[in-house]
Amino acid sequence: MKSLLIPFVEGENNKQFITNLYLQHYPLLKKQAYKITKDYSVVDDLIHDVFLKLIPKIPLLRSLSSYKVISYLVYTVRNVCIDYLRKKTRRSRYLYTGLSEDFANQIPDQQAATEEQYIQHEELEGMVHVLLQLSSRDQSLLYYKYNLEMNDREIATMLDIPTNHIRQYVARARKRAFLKWSQRVIYSDKDK
Repeated sequence: MKSLLIPFVEGENNKQFITNLYLQHYPLLKKQAYKITKDYSVVDDLIHDVFLKLIPKIPLLRSLSSYKVISYLVYTVRNVCIDYLRKKTRRSRYLYTGLSEDFANQIPDQQAATEEQYIQHEELEGMVHVLLQLSSRDQSLLYYKYNLEMNDREIATMLDIPTNHIRQYVARARKRAFLKWSQRVIYSDKDK
């Protein structure tokens, strides 16, 4: 990491800051990048792209609390990975394979996968719809707990709630989401 990013960073303090940030949060960023791309061969390159984007933001990152820095890093790696996947999709549309290759091997069996993807897509849309019906505090609690995998103390700091109440608040938010999901399923079954 040092040899790749350090030449782009001005000032010894900034070099030390970005190096510490990289070393401290590399495992989390690697996990998030792999979760999105499902390709270990590009994860390190994407993380380096993230830090190249963060170099101009060093003053902002220094002003944030550690929890907000983590959120900032996770959102940045998420956006870089999504951009990568979009570019990859665009490139694959224009990919031409030579005549010497067998095209039949490149055609995936889509019949079974299409139904599964459709069902997953509908369930995901339903979950998003349910989550949007929750209060912003419930949304934040569930997002921090399950997407960012924060512990109770970190969530308490982010939302300014006493730490000993977080488990109960998360359980209630989860219960409200489940009830809304159950109501949605009941109503969709009646329409059939």
